[in-house]
Amino acid sequence: MMRWYCFSLCLTLFVSAGHARQDKSDLQAVAAISQITEGRVTATISFLASDELAGRATASPEFDIAAAYVASRFRGAGLVGGADGSFYHETSKRMVQIPSAPFTITNADNGSIQHFGLLACSSEPFKYSGELIALDLSADLPTAGLSGVVGGVYQGDAKGPRLISQVLRIAGKLSEAGAKMLLLGVAPDSELIQLAQQSRDKPRPESPQNRFAIPVLLVPASSLDSKSLRLEVPATHALDKPMRNVIGMLAGTDPELSKEAILFSAHLDHLGVRTGVGDVIYNGADDDASGVTAVVTLADAFGAMPRPKRTLLFMAFWGEESGLLGSKQFVTNPSWPLEKIVANINIEMIGRPEPGANGKIWMTGWQESNLGSLMNSASILRGTEIFEHPSFSSRLYRASDNWSFAEKGVIAHSFSAGSLHADYHQPDDEWERLEIPHMTRVIQGLFYASQPLVQGTATPISSKKAK
Repeated sequence: MMRWYCFSLCLTLFVSAGHARQDKSDLQAVAAISQITEGRVTATISFLASDELAGRATASPEFDIAAAYVASRFRGAGLVGGADGSFYHETSKRMVQIPSAPFTITNADNGSIQHFGLLACSSEPFKYSGELIALDLSADLPTAGLSGVVGGVYQGDAKGPRLISQVLRIAGKLSEAGAKMLLLGVAPDSELIQLAQQSRDKPRPESPQNRFAIPVLLVPASSLDSKSLRLEVPATHALDKPMRNVIGMLAGTDPELSKEAILFSAHLDHLGVRTGVGDVIYNGADDDASGVTAVVTLADAFGAMPRPKRTLLFMAFWGEESGLLGSKQFVTNPSWPLEKIVANINIEMIGRPEPGANGKIWMTGWQESNLGSLMNSASILRGTEIFEHPSFSSRLYRASDNWSFAEKGVIAHSFSAGSLHADYHQPDDEWERLEIPHMTRVIQGLFYASQPLVQGTATPISSKKAK
């Protein structure tokens, strides 16, 4: 018995000596994960998704406050700024605003036609005197043969961004058929009237996602009875405004591997505030204050352990909700060479798990690289599974900021731990509705899952290169 004990002890010592370096790294990771607690997660997200930050709309003062908060967290975690030492990656973006000055529309007899204001206008003033072409917008729209001003009643039931998308699509098809403007009949309580007021109250980023092909004027359905009209629509106000992504860096220690980076990212912006009564703030707790909370908490954890071999980048983007604008600006003018970004781990909506998936993480674009398999091999040892979602993994690969990097050839995926729940893009997306224990486990899982990447023992490859 004693002989067997001695043999076992010697074998244990031999194995321990052979893996001392790996064990030391594991112990350091276990110690650093003490930074990722439910209390710290709650403190972070309850601020980022608070009413005081008013939905963090891009270009709003509240977004700037949120960006300064993230920068301060990066600084406190021991990170340094980007290439120029700043925690901000700054660019300029064209902002557009609907004119708020009143204007009139008259019929052939010079009688005033009632309206609710412009939802969209063009970069040039539009003047018209002539026939109003009545159309049934619920039927198939003409593909040619239109001219002048078209009028029709909106009969859909979409809300929020989906509502705008539907009107954008209608205006686009009418423009392709030759129409120059749309008079859209709506009910007096239509959400479109509120959205139009918001467009007059504050500028928004110009992007293909929110650019109307023709001016759109909201009117009561009764105003469409006019057979002819006269109007002069003003042009959009435009200005260039500085925009900020927030960026922090932990330099790697290996002479060669430190030239490569692992990027952790999430988007800081959300939808801001709507007009109306009741709860008017789009707090965006799950989308995507949860992802930003993960990024700054991971920065705390990595900052609490000895520096890894690869460099780590941490970023919070502006303008994701307007068409991935902040990440697109970064890849156009990167402060770190894109070819030296080994992987982008973009974190999106991790606060509300699907049934049966508590503490689990799914990755978009699973078939595009082996990143998910590599990370799961590390995280599963600590009890957190990273998996391919049967529908969302392929469907949402291009829906978040990872896509800006993937388009440039970077291995880039979004990691989520929830679903498109009923509160998505609604004022009810409040931090109190999140499952903080689940969210904390997910952040811990991502920390463990990325260890082989940041230490340089694993390097993902794209499926295209594998072939």
